[in-house]
Amino acid sequence: MKTLITFIFLLTLTFTTQAQERKLEQVDNNLYKYKYINDEGKVSQTGYYKKIEGSFEPHGLWVDYSGNKTKAKYHNGVMVWIKVKGQRKYTFEEIQLRKLSNKIVRLEKQVLTLTN
Repeated sequence: MKTLITFIFLLTLTFTTQAQERKLEQVDNNLYKYKYINDEGKVSQTGYYKKIEGSFEPHGLWVDYSGNKTKAKYHNGVMVWIKVKGQRKYTFEEIQLRKLSNKIVRLEKQVLTLTN
């Protein structure tokens, strides 16, 4: 029974992933355009990758058309800014401060659990 359930799960997962498509096409020497086409056949995300030291890093403008239509700008793999529809644009510095703030909160919780 367990094998049958696993098989059905894997079969369903296979059909779901086959309906989605990721396309990567070379635009320039080391710049690649990325498209994600969802299971309805619509483009739901676009962006660019730049090949840096053998790995693909996000670069340029990225747009997610699903949900809240998020836009983000990257430069050589580093997010420069991000904007969610209906909200203001958040800069790199603000994103870094938020990440550090969240990290401090997590570390404070860990210290408290160790001392109690």
